[in-house]
Amino acid sequence: MSAPLYERLLSYAAQNRISFAMPGHKNGRGLNKNLMSLDVTELESTENLHHCGRYVHEARELLSHLYGSDKSYILTGGSNAAIQSMICAGVRSGGTLLAGSDCHMSVINTCALIGINIKFFPKDINDFSVPDGVGTLKQYLTDDIDAVIVTSPNYYGICSDIKKIAWECHNRNIPLLVDEAHGAHFVSDSRFPETAVKYADTVCHSAHKTLNAMNGAAYLHVNGTLVNRDRLEKALCMFQSSSPSYVIAASADIAREELERKNMWDRTIKLCMIFRERMKKMAMRVLDNDDVTRIVLNFSDYNISALEIERILSKNGIDIEMADLFNIVLIVTPSNTENDIEVFCNVIADMIKNIPKAKIKREIVMPPYCGEILSPRKAFFAENEKVLLPEALGRVSCGTVVPYPPGIPVIYTGETIKKEHIEYIEKIQRVGGEITGIDEGVITAVKTFE
Repeated sequence: MSAPLYERLLSYAAQNRISFAMPGHKNGRGLNKNLMSLDVTELESTENLHHCGRYVHEARELLSHLYGSDKSYILTGGSNAAIQSMICAGVRSGGTLLAGSDCHMSVINTCALIGINIKFFPKDINDFSVPDGVGTLKQYLTDDIDAVIVTSPNYYGICSDIKKIAWECHNRNIPLLVDEAHGAHFVSDSRFPETAVKYADTVCHSAHKTLNAMNGAAYLHVNGTLVNRDRLEKALCMFQSSSPSYVIAASADIAREELERKNMWDRTIKLCMIFRERMKKMAMRVLDNDDVTRIVLNFSDYNISALEIERILSKNGIDIEMADLFNIVLIVTPSNTENDIEVFCNVIADMIKNIPKAKIKREIVMPPYCGEILSPRKAFFAENEKVLLPEALGRVSCGTVVPYPPGIPVIYTGETIKKEHIEYIEKIQRVGGEITGIDEGVITAVKTFE
């Protein structure tokens, strides 16, 4: 008899690897509670997350007080469930959502699922080949927009001007939804950016990304009257399991309690500032982003892909959050130690000694969004066929094609597949990048549509 997944995870845990990836508790370092005995179902003694009693209500109240929301929820289905529910609450059936071109794939998938139209506002790409934040959306707030969703911070720790965007949206009675999945820790220290909860109508947090919570733990916060709260709560029941994990929920509650501890992130912030300076002294390019604990290193000056850097680090017992073609991303939390950073710096120092410099400037920019031919819903449900990627030129995609992480679509559901898309995807595949939406070089394209 064999339990291959369980055995693989046991083998991984036994390696005692250094983690600069999520979850924030770093393979259990920061979550030393005995939670397995709490894996129970909805009983009279345990209450129900969807129909809360005294203790669930108190946990929500404490969460709301910490973040300053009108109301907050503990979720066990991750930020995906929060995003789905936010969109349901903010956009009427058949209405239109305005989203950033770097939004998470769950935004497009939700629009396809529930029949919502989507418009995109473009994002500037900086010299690290990653999306910048936005300062204004005024020109995109047309009369047909029901709600706006903004990702801030993005995977690279870059924030948008949520205060200004919220003011612009609210002047037109348009609700602002913010995917702040990577910023659950912002509320803990004034050296972090302001949390979007201060200004937006709904905000989601992935508690497991930077806090000591288990995978799947998330928060959802709501303010004001621009979103339909009754629909929000119905959506939360619809998109989450009717048997939510109390273990995940309890870890989310613990993570909130820890955030309230004074100076919890002080040591980590100082370590990250030193970390950044050490990297710069090695002549590494370090992204000057908004979240000091999100370390982004760029290898475009070297004749190697960042995906290969990730593989080398892994062979040295170091896990990072993600790599794209040129950048690696590290998530540093209070569960990381000075020794973690010391080992990482030594490995990088030894590594770059043996990597030749690139002879020419290397850069690649994600293809611009070209506009959908079909709505996400029509494309998703259209009659389709499997097509080799090079032969898909000019066809309409039935789904999103997404390098994951970071989960930002290259091709959107309902969008025409362009030459630039194919070339970009092939470059990622050549260096070993993983892409959702393509299986062994085959993409699903619309066969016929009315």
